[in-house]
Amino acid sequence: MDERSIKDKQVEICLREEVEDDRGNGFELFRLNYQIPDFSFDEIDTSIELLGKRMNLPLIIAPLTGGGYKSLEINKRLAEAAEIMGIGMAVGSQRLMIKYPELKKTYYIRDVAPSILLFGNLGLVHFNYGIGYDECMYVVEEIKANGLMLYANPLQEVFQEKKMVNFSGLLKKLEHLCEHFPYPVVVKEIGYGMPRDFILKLREVGVWGIDVAGRGGTKWVKIECLLRSKEEPKGSEEMGIPTALALREASEIIGEKVLFASGGVRKGIEIAKAIALGAKAVSIGLPFLKWASQGVEAIIKGVETLKEELRFWMWYTGSKDVNSLRGKIRENDDLFFQKSIR
Repeated sequence: MDERSIKDKQVEICLREEVEDDRGNGFELFRLNYQIPDFSFDEIDTSIELLGKRMNLPLIIAPLTGGGYKSLEINKRLAEAAEIMGIGMAVGSQRLMIKYPELKKTYYIRDVAPSILLFGNLGLVHFNYGIGYDECMYVVEEIKANGLMLYANPLQEVFQEKKMVNFSGLLKKLEHLCEHFPYPVVVKEIGYGMPRDFILKLREVGVWGIDVAGRGGTKWVKIECLLRSKEEPKGSEEMGIPTALALREASEIIGEKVLFASGGVRKGIEIAKAIALGAKAVSIGLPFLKWASQGVEAIIKGVETLKEELRFWMWYTGSKDVNSLRGKIRENDDLFFQKSIR
């Protein structure tokens, strides 16, 4: 199977198979604080500003695809909807674009989304496989992106056909990139959570932002196993840090870095909880892929639903704007009570 077909097969698996983690994303462990609002519901403002871009929602479409035969249509639909709804977007891994420059068109979406916040995308491990500063500049500037996301995916790589498993010395190379790179750099996990010690190291190397990308959403190890007709490793149910717990810990140690939350975020209440726990914005992947398979209108409908849900929970917490949500959260005392009476 050629590399472009593999990209399409990954998309097909996501659409046809059950690849979401059923153990939860951890947001059920927290409750938003109820407060009586002192403003009109019509005054609620769900917008934020990020890198000079005004976004109507604190929402970014997660990296999904690029380089495949079906990638162009998917990315154009996502981008068109993002432009209409005023949200951000990241393209899928651009490694194939570097290897095959003619595939740039499968990532280029500025013709339909000239004003959105847009991130390029590469793997952090790619720094040990021939990619450096020039390539990072290329993938950002060729698609007119505003920044670069670098994903850390050690668990997924082990199960890929062309394994890239040399993760040695990557932080030093990342630090060198950040010292000279003119665009913001975000480092993200891919659905297994960002460990505390890694966040502490990232804080020191000059990245602009961190996406904890925790457990609770798409299981990329399962996707790779399905792609190659293999079984998931025994004990795989123990892998990962729930998104909400990874987010809470990251917010305590991240310093001035921008914090993002992804990993099974599916509802407006989870967006509100993520913001309350310290995230600047959330990133959502699989639902957007499913909506995109239906068309632009389905994407718009999905985003509108999330927006209305978020507005309700802002009203519930007495939060007139997104920033006012911060800190309005506590541990789920209902769970504590249930445990105490057992």
